[in-house]
Amino acid sequence: MFGRLGRMIRSWIGFFISFGEDPEVMLQESIEEMRNTLPKLNQILVTTRATVIRLEQEKDEMERKEKQLIASIQAALKEGSPEARRIAEDDASTLQQIRGELTATREQFMAASNAFENAQLTVDDIKGRLKTKIEQCRRAIQESKKAAVLKTASAALAELDTYGTASTAEKYLDEIKQRVAEGKASVEIATGGLDVDRIKMERKARQIQAQGILSEFEVEMGLKKPDAVAVAAPFPEAAPAQPQKTPQAGS
Repeated sequence: MFGRLGRMIRSWIGFFISFGEDPEVMLQESIEEMRNTLPKLNQILVTTRATVIRLEQEKDEMERKEKQLIASIQAALKEGSPEARRIAEDDASTLQQIRGELTATREQFMAASNAFENAQLTVDDIKGRLKTKIEQCRRAIQESKKAAVLKTASAALAELDTYGTASTAEKYLDEIKQRVAEGKASVEIATGGLDVDRIKMERKARQIQAQGILSEFEVEMGLKKPDAVAVAAPFPEAAPAQPQKTPQAGS
């Protein structure tokens, strides 16, 4: 019982393994994986582009602050008062800090822009290859299905050729021919042990006796003269027997 159960479990495991290793199944899974990769590639582009946009906004904001500080410094210097000069000094310190941050932001912006362009080119290339590969997998699956259909049709034709109507007719015709041959053989075997010559002689003797009886009836009926009546030959008792001559009627 446990052995049969174990064999059944192994057979089911083998079935699922063979089903999982089926080329069509594997190609379908590959297509799904490639399809799931496309949104991930788009997400990479979205993230990279979002970084570029954020850095660009920071750069623009710092450039506006830089312009405002320059204008404030210039206005303070034109006024020339000690208070205005202290304001100009504070703005100059802030300007120096803004310019340092602006330089770093510009560098980051340029790097992010280049990264986005490279990512876009790379993603477009990967998308193209994935789409080509998906199409190849689809065609391969279609070809596999066509091959399976052709194989099934071929097997069906072979089965019809082997077990079809024509083949069945040929089978029974051969059986009938065999029966006829066996019947002939049976007759030959059954008659092979008989004394054919004795049978023929007995048949000839019966014919002669019948002719003699007919002659007697013809004499009685006045259809023949008495001297033309033939005496019926006795039936032979042993074989082989020679046919007897019919004696002439005496009176």
